Amino acid sequence: MSSPKVAIVAAEMTPYAKAGGLADVIGALPSALAERGAQVSVILPGYNSAIERLRTERIALGRAVKVGTDPVGFGILRASAAGGVSIYLVENERFFGRDGVYGEKGVDYPDNLARFIFFGRAAAQVLSDHVEPDVVHSHDWHASVLPIVIRADPAFTGAFANTASVFTIHNLAFQGIYPRADYELLNLDPRWFSIDGLEFHGQMNLMKGAIMLSDVASTVSPSYAREVTTGPELGFGLEGVLRARGDRFVGILNGADYNEWNPATDAFIAAHYSGSDYSRNKAVCARDLRKIADFPLVDRRPLVGMVTRMTPQKGFDLLSDSLDAIMAVDLQLVILGSGDPATEKRFKQAEQHYRDKLRVIIGFDNTVAHKVQAGCDLFLMPSRFEPCGLTQMYALKYGTAPVVRATGGLADTVQEFDPRAGTGDGFVFGRYETDAMVGALARAVGVFNRPDSWQQLVKNCFAADFSWSRAAEHYLELYDRLRHTPADGQAPQ
Repeated sequence: MSSPKVAIVAAEMTPYAKAGGLADVIGALPSALAERGAQVSVILPGYNSAIERLRTERIALGRAVKVGTDPVGFGILRASAAGGVSIYLVENERFFGRDGVYGEKGVDYPDNLARFIFFGRAAAQVLSDHVEPDVVHSHDWHASVLPIVIRADPAFTGAFANTASVFTIHNLAFQGIYPRADYELLNLDPRWFSIDGLEFHGQMNLMKGAIMLSDVASTVSPSYAREVTTGPELGFGLEGVLRARGDRFVGILNGADYNEWNPATDAFIAAHYSGSDYSRNKAVCARDLRKIADFPLVDRRPLVGMVTRMTPQKGFDLLSDSLDAIMAVDLQLVILGSGDPATEKRFKQAEQHYRDKLRVIIGFDNTVAHKVQAGCDLFLMPSRFEPCGLTQMYALKYGTAPVVRATGGLADTVQEFDPRAGTGDGFVFGRYETDAMVGALARAVGVFNRPDSWQQLVKNCFAADFSWSRAAEHYLELYDRLRHTPADGQAPQ
């Protein structure tokens, strides 16, 4: 397999700009690819946070692309990251000189469409002039304009005629859907606004366009790839489009960044430990978490953690309906998260009712997130749907047994523990119903109270390996296949 030149295009990347799990993926995948011989570049918007964190050099100034009839100027900054990865920042104060990635205080910026059309077009110009990649790999709708314009805009099609294009969906619930009138901002021939292009029930759908025009569309776990083709509940209207792509739609499981999430080296936790020596220091971490949660420092009940957005996708409607039943189980629950204000209020009120069993910490605190993983015995993820999920992978690395619903990447990474056979590394429920979730927690507490079985379970957790090396190999195999096949995106008839 030859070493490809790969350009990764995304709206966020840890640690330079982060709004969600996508940033963690883009923070880890490039270096994993580079470790396996790929020449990797990352194209990002030039957010203030990224410019402040990176040591950059300006390699171009006075460039411009059009958003509708408006020429938008930009500069190009370049920096180096770990593993020899090059980072290019699209510099534009009007669109990216802000504190947020997609918005602030829970409200999206009203000009996000213009911002990310500009970003996609500018990224295409950067790649054409400075990178000339073999493969462009774009992520989620905010980067979807790039795979669209390199196949649909004559200004770019020639430069990218021999470039393979991959588009990865991280969450199909967010597609970049806008009114038909906004299509004019793309500056594309009207024929691309069609059922075989960007048209979606009379509106413009940028994610659909990227799926149609990329050589391969992918998503972040094999199970999610199957689920989203089955119907509108998880396909959000694109299930037929994805089915029609056939073997040009694949699922590749994300990895976990063990450079950051590793109890043997974690700078945020009270004591380090590993799979071969964990009992004493994991107990130290549990005591530290109990102190943060204001629970009794010595308690025989298992600690259950959640680090999550407080939204229906993450199962909070189910959790709310089940809370009294969960609190009847012999456990303590620590939730770190934020989301819908009414949900936050509901759980803070419940905290007052269950002072010795429930603690809700509103907001996101990276230090506390690490302490929850290290200090808990169990980690709860009752998601309605979950494209991949990363926190269950982190939990396994910390010897914290996940309790998950069998959906998407959760189904691909956690197997039900069988005390008789000594196999499995967590607790899984299928039906999105109260009794199913409470039953899984009850099974978990039952195993916790049997020390021999619990020790075997924790051993199995530590043995799980979801490092990025595996995912990087799959992507490199995909890139290699595409480099030897013609471009798949074709103009609609």
